[in-house]
Amino acid sequence: MIKSILITGCSSGIGRFCAEQLHESGFKVIASCRKLEDVAA
Repeated sequence: MIKSILITGCSSGIGRFCAEQLHESGFKVIASCRKLEDVAA
């Protein structure tokens, strides 16, 4: 079973670090950010 997690504010800093680490650990990461131009990052 794949676990999912929602992370807000993932364009930089702790949010981005957590999103990357959890993804590498096998979680399905649903990430969001405030600025549309940050989505590509």
